[in-house]
Amino acid sequence: MFSKQEQRSWIKIDCARGRTARQCHQSPQEACGESALPYRTVARWVKAFNAGRQNVADQVVLVLEKKCMLLPRYSVIDAIRFDNARPHAAQAVADLFDPWGWEVLHHPPYSPDLSPCDFDFIPKMKESLRGIRFRTLPEILQAVDRSIRTINTTGAAKGILQLPHPWQRLVHNAGDYIEGQ
Repeated sequence: MFSKQEQRSWIKIDCARGRTARQCHQSPQEACGESALPYRTVARWVKAFNAGRQNVADQVVLVLEKKCMLLPRYSVIDAIRFDNARPHAAQAVADLFDPWGWEVLHHPPYSPDLSPCDFDFIPKMKESLRGIRFRTLPEILQAVDRSIRTINTTGAAKGILQLPHPWQRLVHNAGDYIEGQ
């Protein structure tokens, strides 16, 4: 019925009126029923509002203290690596790096022709399957299994060794990737 933020606003108003945590919990409980915030949550918010908190929104909490490691004095960090997971690519993370002048470089979206594990494997697997019409799913599965088993492992390794060429072409074209050129 009411969102958490609306219920927190309600609690904030009740705190301003001088009500206790129990009294603050009763009002949303009557209006919201089962979707009301639990008493412990209400008590925590009452304590925060009585301590001077003004904002009813959730706060972004950075937990860097627990995961940081000490570096030797006067050492230089060249890069920090992380993936494109939503929490890592969030604006709060970019804002955290701003004071140091660090730039966040995002990974390109997944592309099978640039993936080291699929670069030469998939085309070699398709070679033996071209031009064949399959009638049932088990036939397809059996043919794919046979194709995978016959791939020469050194041939697949050669494909991985050829990876720098398309990457260099991509860098040379300033990231413009055009199929077939």
